[in-house]
Amino acid sequence: MRNITYLFLSIMLASPLSAVAFGPNNSDYDQCILISLRNSESRQAATSIRDACDALYRNGELLLPREKSYHVCVLQNVQGVRDAFAVNEILHACRRQNQM
Repeated sequence: MRNITYLFLSIMLASPLSAVAFGPNNSDYDQCILISLRNSESRQAATSIRDACDALYRNGELLLPREKSYHVCVLQNVQGVRDAFAVNEILHACRRQNQM
């Protein structure tokens, strides 16, 4: 299932349409939420996923490449995490990898 998510994220991020209009009915944002939250195990993981989808698909045109990479890292690694401590450690690791 993770491979499908990675493939989907890669296609969406490479798409020129993902940087165009970002309104409340954005289908890319909705797909990000539907796919990424499907296996959410904790409230903190769900919040982190929602924030990453929001940044990428509603504010993506404003992100620097390292910020975009950070949010992709979050989406790829937070899904299915149950513990708040683990979510925080993943967020810190994604920040360190992307020098945020």
